[in-house]
Amino acid sequence: MKIPILRLEYTEEEIKAIQAGIKDVLKSGYLTMGNKVAEFEKAFAAFTGIKYALATNSGTSSLEIILRAVGVAGKTVVMPSNTMMASPAAVVHAGGRVIFTDCDKENLQLDPGDLKKKLRADTKAVMLVHIGGIISPAFDEIKEICDKNGVALIEDAAHAHGATIDGKQAGTLGVAGSFSFYPTKVLVAAEGGMITTNDEAIYKKAVSLRDHGRAPDDPNNHVEIGYNWRFSELHAVLGIQQMKKAQKILAERRKIAGWYDKKLEGVKSIRKVKIPSNVKSSYYKYIVFLDDNIEREVIKKKLKEKYSVSLTGEVYSHPCHSQPAFKKYPGTVANDPADTFPQTEYVAKKHICLPTYPGLTEPEVDYVVDSLKKVLS
Repeated sequence: MKIPILRLEYTEEEIKAIQAGIKDVLKSGYLTMGNKVAEFEKAFAAFTGIKYALATNSGTSSLEIILRAVGVAGKTVVMPSNTMMASPAAVVHAGGRVIFTDCDKENLQLDPGDLKKKLRADTKAVMLVHIGGIISPAFDEIKEICDKNGVALIEDAAHAHGATIDGKQAGTLGVAGSFSFYPTKVLVAAEGGMITTNDEAIYKKAVSLRDHGRAPDDPNNHVEIGYNWRFSELHAVLGIQQMKKAQKILAERRKIAGWYDKKLEGVKSIRKVKIPSNVKSSYYKYIVFLDDNIEREVIKKKLKEKYSVSLTGEVYSHPCHSQPAFKKYPGTVANDPADTFPQTEYVAKKHICLPTYPGLTEPEVDYVVDSLKKVLS
């Protein structure tokens, strides 16, 4: 067998529906910010159970818009170092400074104990990143810390479409959430992002910022220093198609994860991530930890060369606190130079992500697991 990093499968019926949607767009005369974008936003709001959903041209821009809307300029924002570079970059572009925390090595999520140590008088927000599609089991503790300190809780939910904790959806847990529709994500629109919020003030400011800071009642008046973060009608067509099968996609990812759960029982030299029963992951990634004596790059190389099994990228292999950009621009980070990130560095070195995407069959999962066993032995 050959197991690629990713497959994007569309049925003939879905392709026809997408083609019909594109034809509608071309006939409408509106290639951006028209009826299809509004339909996509409405569908995503219903999917998450949120009052407002606002489509943007990327998940990164949706994060920056939220950060600008809550006013982080000249302030600090606390977030895990174990995240994609887009998360801290959004803070910097919004005029804030980043404070990195360690993560919990059992589940890769923000460490609430370290969060308490990192909050400062000038901290405006905490960014909770749902790595791999897992909402932190310590969410209630993190939320309480934010509430006690009067700090806004923002969700980077780029991995977490449909993930829940105690029945509550990702994107509804803080003042606002940010999603991505990049091709590797749980739901796909080629590119794009989405802001979710129940806060009318954040929503209205986000609407303005998304389109050059225009006033709601006069497009020639600019009341904010915004940017071109608009979402195209063509991408919205792809997004609408995904919303129609969102629950099916989630069910399939969870079914594949269930196969891995059973088939990896008793496999030596690996350890599965602990996800408690009150958390339902979207399984953007299926993550396993390797024993200390196992070299990840050796495993990945042998799986690909000997068995044609390609593992996906990690979450993440290079922690943000170690990125050269922050050494080049030290003023963007507000951490104490003595801060250490032992759990983050462990996670960065010692995990792999197994193929998990719609269309993966049980025999293919068997092949991945059998190949992994052979390489590990």
